[in-house]
Amino acid sequence: MSRGFGSAHGAISVLNAIATGIGGAVGIELPIHTEIRLREEHVVTARSTVKGCRVPVDAGVLEAVLRTVEKRLGYRGGFHAEISSDIPVAAGLKSSHALVNSLLAGILDALGLQLNIEELALLGVEASMMAGLTITGAYDDSLATLGRGVYITDNAERRVLRHYRIDRGLYAVVLVPPTAKPIWKVDPSDFQRLSECYMGAAKLALKGNWAAAMTMNGLLTATATGQDVAPLREALELPGVVSAGVSGKGPAFFAVTDDPEPVERLWSGLRGELIVARILG
Repeated sequence: MSRGFGSAHGAISVLNAIATGIGGAVGIELPIHTEIRLREEHVVTARSTVKGCRVPVDAGVLEAVLRTVEKRLGYRGGFHAEISSDIPVAAGLKSSHALVNSLLAGILDALGLQLNIEELALLGVEASMMAGLTITGAYDDSLATLGRGVYITDNAERRVLRHYRIDRGLYAVVLVPPTAKPIWKVDPSDFQRLSECYMGAAKLALKGNWAAAMTMNGLLTATATGQDVAPLREALELPGVVSAGVSGKGPAFFAVTDDPEPVERLWSGLRGELIVARILG
């Protein structure tokens, strides 16, 4: 049967959409690569490694991807996927959206089909919603794992409100703490009670001030999830740091800077994994 290849990358949050429906994200250079082999049997299987370690793939995600391509593309077979990823899972770095989109891109490639980024991202939203991976649909996250630059979206209407490129070389220094709260344990009301403040961050992002929006969003999300804001506040005092925030619902937090080393030194004593990745502006 046919073989195809798909790829995507991680991303960090500019706006959390739970409170307002307006989301924002930008990609970072943490890739995921998927090789797809189509099969005649209506069966899906996968083998996955994350940073060289074997990690199981949720069967519900594979089934949701297959059901989406059946519904939208009329494909009636199955597939096997070989997946290699550098994106930590369950950290807020959009690993689920990147996985779904790399699977879809590989299937499309195997079928000899092409979609633009917006069309592929919408397929990814549909599959992610079906698999229960997202509360809001997260069109912004889906786009950011495929494209470059900052995406601000209306997630209810699946509409891009702003897309702009970042014309300077920046890095994200990310700290992934050793614990994470699964999506089904996140209480949306913790975010919604701060909706007016989140809307203030959204207005900044829509005006093009993504860095200030990212910082405001991060402080709000840390408050909503009970995370310590001290590492963000301390990072913001360093030269070269333009923003700091919390990605997704956490637990990963990050600083955006043109010089990663001072942030790495600052956070080196904290528990968790430090990652430096280029912003895909």
